[in-house]
Amino acid sequence: MALPKRQYPGEETVKAVFENGVLRPLRPLRLKEKSRVLITLRPELRWQNQFERLLRRMKHRTKAIPQRAVEAEVTQARAEVKAERRAARRPA
Repeated sequence: MALPKRQYPGEETVKAVFENGVLRPLRPLRLKEKSRVLITLRPELRWQNQFERLLRRMKHRTKAIPQRAVEAEVTQARAEVKAERRAARRPA
């Protein structure tokens, strides 16, 4: 089961290799010189294996619970997190 990927304007995923202390993209980037970016490092295979293991554990632990109940809980938790983030952004 693949989760939908949320992308923001200007966001892209780029594969890179770490050589001689430097991250080198495997393809040209569409960036202006001296652009600042935020990089999240995620070793591909290890991350994928951990994610798949987590999904299996979740399915095993929730197999006795109706799917609608699981989805309702997830939806409620997501709404709570969004509300907390909005509240944190409001000026004091």
